[in-house]
Amino acid sequence: MADIAVLVNSVFDGRLKWRSRYLIHRARRRGRTGLLIQVDLRDPIRSMSPKWCLVSVRKGDRMLCSVDRTNFRKVRFVPLPPGPHLLRLETLRTRRRRSTHVERTVVLGQGDILLVTCDPVQPNVFYRRSPEADTWSLQILQ
Repeated sequence: MADIAVLVNSVFDGRLKWRSRYLIHRARRRGRTGLLIQVDLRDPIRSMSPKWCLVSVRKGDRMLCSVDRTNFRKVRFVPLPPGPHLLRLETLRTRRRRSTHVERTVVLGQGDILLVTCDPVQPNVFYRRSPEADTWSLQILQ
């Protein structure tokens, strides 16, 4: 049993990063179908914390993308074919019992973009408090 809860929303109510808006615009212009992940990691690279995490999206045994605090780009676009997809959204931590995951099935049409955002539980920083649960949102942009 995990010590951290998972919350999944169907609509993203935050602000998209500049790179997310650029990748959505470029994918729509090219008529591409895929998954766009945006992760909000706030802890500095040099700090150590038991709340350190690796956020990943898997489709079956295949890892589509992963983001942690050592990655420069916190926004990624992964092409996917149209049709149904069973996605596993994971937040992995140094303590296995604090890791969380959730599975969702999504159906993408031609030219659809699945916007996946994650705001994981992290150390509090002076400009923003951490959420109580790993918060995911999935929204299909047509």
